[in-house]
Amino acid sequence: MKKWVSVNESYLSILRSIEPRIPFTNYGDNRFKPFFSPLFELDSLCYVTQVSSPKRRHVTMKSQKDFKKIFDKSGKLICVINLNYMFPAPTCILKEVNYGNIQNFRTFKNDYEKSQYIRLLRFELSAINNMNLTKDAKYIYELKYNKPYDVISKRCFDFKVLEIVANDYLLHLNKKEPMIA
Repeated sequence: MKKWVSVNESYLSILRSIEPRIPFTNYGDNRFKPFFSPLFELDSLCYVTQVSSPKRRHVTMKSQKDFKKIFDKSGKLICVINLNYMFPAPTCILKEVNYGNIQNFRTFKNDYEKSQYIRLLRFELSAINNMNLTKDAKYIYELKYNKPYDVISKRCFDFKVLEIVANDYLLHLNKKEPMIA
């Protein structure tokens, strides 16, 4: 079962120094995009990714192992998932985002806006949990290294490099030393 999580911004900044396509989570006081996890786990690391707002080009793109679409009940495309942008994070830095603590992550103009956002998150997470993303995520992970010249492999982050950074970050956390990006 996948759940919404927040990833420490200092960790994301460190990852972005290696891979600039690492997504953001915080876009200002009233804009927040959580990650979801676990796609799968490796030792003390958990692979996460997030949904993205649909772009015009996404409408005609076909779903693939690394690209998924989520539609609302009327058939309108509401978000996409790019598994090629999944990345590892130390499990201990992931903070669960639930509907009772959502105001800790962003502000809302009123209760109606908050309830609409929660409704959207519930719908997206339900759709995510009805997909076989763990199987596809593991497939993409293996494909990246078994067939590095595959079209999908070329779109992916270098997961093993990011794992080194994640494990180094975890080591610094355990020693309580700051890590510089």
